[in-house]
Amino acid sequence: MAQLTTAELELRIISALLLPMLASAVLFTGMTVALLVARARLYGYRVYRPMLLNLALAWIPIISVAAALLYFLGVVETSRWAPLALLVIWCLFFPNSTYLITEFHHLKDDVTRVPFWFDTITILSLALCGALLGAFSLLLAQHVLELYMPWPLTWALIVGYLFVSNLGIYIGRFLRFNSWDVVTNPVRLIRQVWAELARPETRRGMLLFASVFTAFLASFYLFVCSAIEPAAMLLRVAILQQIGQPLP
Repeated sequence: MAQLTTAELELRIISALLLPMLASAVLFTGMTVALLVARARLYGYRVYRPMLLNLALAWIPIISVAAALLYFLGVVETSRWAPLALLVIWCLFFPNSTYLITEFHHLKDDVTRVPFWFDTITILSLALCGALLGAFSLLLAQHVLELYMPWPLTWALIVGYLFVSNLGIYIGRFLRFNSWDVVTNPVRLIRQVWAELARPETRRGMLLFASVFTAFLASFYLFVCSAIEPAAMLLRVAILQQIGQPLP
């Protein structure tokens, strides 16, 4: 333990603290699936499979960054390119988590026999799952970055990345592209995005969406950090004092 750097120790503590908190995302995932199945059984509709697919995609970022952590925490020995590839996957699929928050548009668009309150609870459960998964994976990714750079720079990168990822959410929600189109259909993706940016009215809407959504997600992320970071700091101080290592 004495050979660990402060950033490495912090990463271990954050990972340990997040593990039980991840149960909340599992809870909301199970609740969302149960509500979607109940919706179909009670009101005679098919299970809404696109929402289930989006829910499954939302888990890819946290699984990717968690797998990469096994390398950074020294649990497994592998090529350094493997965790980097996992972090690239996290970077590409992170918007799939926070994308779930935009599912509230179904409350406006859908006209069904399903009570409004039932769909509200279902989509709220879905949105909370996405927000939690996004915040947890972002926190882990930030602490991985802090192994290599000072924390003020990591915050600048996180906020910048949130803005870019929210542009990706806009592209997914309104232009109907998916994360894998970056690889499978890049030319059409670039052309469509360029066309949106070229028109003042659509450019304004895209940038406004990304800016407002970034402010919201950054606020939620700060809320999650405020619940975890103080406990992590106290544990780090206690561990350093226990092993007789000087405080930073």
